[in-house]
Amino acid sequence: MDATTNSTESHTKLQLDEEEEGVQQQQQQQQQQLEAPQTTAATTATAATIIDIPAAVAFASSNSSFACSSYDTDCSTASSTCCTRQGEHIYMQHKLPATTTTAATCSSATAAAAAAAAASTTAAAATAANTATTCNMPPMETDELMMLKFEHRKHWPWFILMISVIEIAIFAYDRYTMPAQSFGQPVPIPSDSVLVYRPDRRLEVWRFFSYMFLHANWFHLGFNIIIQLFFGVPLEVMHGTARIGVIYLAGVFAGSLGTSVVDSEVFLVGASGGVYALLAAHLANITLNYAHMKSASTQLGSVVIFVSCDLGYALYTQYFDAAATPTFAKGPQVSYIAHLTGALAGLTIGFLVLKNFGHREYEQLIWWLALGVYCAFTVFAIAFNLINTVTAQLMEEQGEVITQHLLHDLGVS
Repeated sequence: MDATTNSTESHTKLQLDEEEEGVQQQQQQQQQQLEAPQTTAATTATAATIIDIPAAVAFASSNSSFACSSYDTDCSTASSTCCTRQGEHIYMQHKLPATTTTAATCSSATAAAAAAAAASTTAAAATAANTATTCNMPPMETDELMMLKFEHRKHWPWFILMISVIEIAIFAYDRYTMPAQSFGQPVPIPSDSVLVYRPDRRLEVWRFFSYMFLHANWFHLGFNIIIQLFFGVPLEVMHGTARIGVIYLAGVFAGSLGTSVVDSEVFLVGASGGVYALLAAHLANITLNYAHMKSASTQLGSVVIFVSCDLGYALYTQYFDAAATPTFAKGPQVSYIAHLTGALAGLTIGFLVLKNFGHREYEQLIWWLALGVYCAFTVFAIAFNLINTVTAQLMEEQGEVITQHLLHDLGVS
C-alpha cells in the first residue's frame, strides 16, 4: 500500500509541474506578442525620423542666406541640390534611395499592423495602422519643387504669333485697298493714317505704338516677321507672354521716342524697334543665364551674326552703294535710330524682367544700372517731346498773329 501511494503522489506532482510549465510558456508567448508591435512601431518611427531629417535640413538650407548658393546632402535617404535667388529656384532631388528606405519602412509598418491585429491589442494596432496609412499616402510636394515647376513651365507664344498675324493682316489690307504695285515696291501709305507716327501730332500718344502695324513693302514686312518669330518664340516659350510683350512694346516705344528726338521731322512705320528689342533681350538672357543654358554660345553667335550683317548692309547702302541699291531697298529711308533705341530698350528691360536662374553678386548692380538708363532715356525723350510740342504751338500761334498784323497794316482784310 505504501509503495502504491507514493507512486500515485509522485505521478500527481509531475502532472502539476507540467501544467505550470505550460501556463508559463503561454504567458511568455502572449507577452512577446504584446511587445513585438510596440518594438516594430518604435523602429518605424525612428526610421521615419531619420528619413525626415535630410528634407528638413534641405528646407532650412534653402531659406538661409544667399551667401550659401548651394547645399548638398548625401545620405542613404536623399540627395538634393538647391540654388536660390530671391524666390527663383533650381531644385533637383534624387529620390531613389529614399523611396527604397521608405518602402522598407512601410513594409515593416504593415507587418506591425497585422501582428497587432492578430494579438487583438487596440492601442498597438491603432499606432501601427496610422504609420502604415501615412506611408501609403503620396509624397507631398515641397515649396521648392512647386516653385521649380512654376518657373520652368513652358508657355505658348501667344504674343509673338498674335502680333505677327495682325501685322500681316493690316499690310494685306493696305495692299488690297491701295493702287497696284509691283512686288517689292513701297506701298503708298497715306500720311493721314491714324496709325502712322507723325512728329506734328505727338499729343496723339497711340501713334508712338501703332506705327508698328504698318510696313513699307513685302520685304520690310517679311524681314521683321521672320526675325521676331525666330528670336521671339524661344524667349516667350521660356519666359512667358507678359515679359516678352513688355520687352517688345518697350522697344517699339523707344524707337518712336528716339526718332522724335534725333530725327524730329521724320514719319515712322514698321516694327523694327520691337524686333531689335527681342534681339537685345537675347543678349540679356545669355548674360543672366549663361551657366544654365545648353546652347548659349550658339544663340549668342546667331545674334552677333545677324546684327553684324544688318549693320554692314546699312553702312554699305548708306555710304558706298547709294546709287545702286536693289529694288526691294528703294523707297523710304531706314530709320536706324529706331533700331538702335529699340535695341537699347530691349537690353535694359531684358535685365529687368527676364527670369534669372542663377544669382551672382554683380547682377544686382546690372539691374539697377539698367533701370537707371531706361528711366533716364524715357524721361528725357518724353520731356523733349512735350517741350518741342508746346514750343511749336506757340510759334505757330505767334506766326498767325504777326501775319494778321501785316495784313491789317497793308489794308488787306
